Amino acid sequence: MTDSVLVAMDDSPLGREALALALETFPDAEVTVVHVAYPDLDMLPEDTEEVFGASFDELDGVGDETAASVFDTVREIADDRDVAVTFLTGEAERRIVAYAEAGEFDHVVLGTHGRSGISRVLIGSVAEAVTRETDVPTTLVK
Repeated sequence: MTDSVLVAMDDSPLGREALALALETFPDAEVTVVHVAYPDLDMLPEDTEEVFGASFDELDGVGDETAASVFDTVREIADDRDVAVTFLTGEAERRIVAYAEAGEFDHVVLGTHGRSGISRVLIGSVAEAVTRETDVPTTLVK
């Protein structure tokens, strides 16, 4: 039985699909959405505070425009379902793996753009790194 699911979500259609799939596949599980912002790329101030396991009411003013958009999307997709939201900063793959393992989640769900070959080498793949580096069962949405 899956009691707790971590959904890694960015502001992309695949991120939205990952959350929808998690809510549908694990209807009785506690769902936590994690959004990771990389300060240099997301133009965040150095002192941006991270938020762990917050409710929607606690998210005002957290992060940047992308984070705000992700939180709005989570609200919309989750509808009346209670979903916790965590905002982290740093390298996405490292932060997601560490958070998944520290939180003792039963499952991780995240989107993947399905890049291969040279584009994956040049751009990197958060989904591939998370899948490879964590022991938590992981579902990739493509």
